[in-house]
Amino acid sequence: MLVTLCMFSFPAFAAEDVSVSIPVEIEGGGTAVIIPEVNCPLPESSSIEVRKGSTENINISSSEPGNYNYRIQVKTKNGSYYSPVYYNASVAVRTDKSGDLSATVVLTKADSNYKPDKCRFAKSKKPSDASEKKRDTASPTSTPKKPPTSRPKTGDDSMLDIYLLICILSAGGLFMLSVMYYISTERLIGGTKQSN
Repeated sequence: MLVTLCMFSFPAFAAEDVSVSIPVEIEGGGTAVIIPEVNCPLPESSSIEVRKGSTENINISSSEPGNYNYRIQVKTKNGSYYSPVYYNASVAVRTDKSGDLSATVVLTKADSNYKPDKCRFAKSKKPSDASEKKRDTASPTSTPKKPPTSRPKTGDDSMLDIYLLICILSAGGLFMLSVMYYISTERLIGGTKQSN
């Protein structure tokens, strides 16, 4: 019976694709680029052209439930810069009790918790200007930071001291075994020479 079941294929019914739209507005117009993280559904286009004074949508479709993250930024040209530098878009695709998919989008501004309703990019000054001003206003007598005195945080919580102690004890045990073997063979050899 099992062999019979394996020989027949059964149709699988997948849920309909669900799509979301992410509105993007760029001051003066420009090109918005969307960068998906690994294993995220790809948008219809990796970039969209936004005309001056208008809002365009980035459309993303998915047929599988999951959490998907994207970064949206403006492709700079002619030395123009935009603020914020990027937006993060988190798309959550869920299956309800009836098997239908639903999706929600949460936008967050770069390096903040602010959640806008759409990606708004405004022209700004060159980002390095602010860092140069900070560098100029810093006091020349400021002391450099001291290096950390504790171990670096690597995410490995194992106790290295115990492993080192086990290795030293093992080496000592091997050394003692080799000394005992040498002494016992010396007695045997020495004992046989005396009896001859």
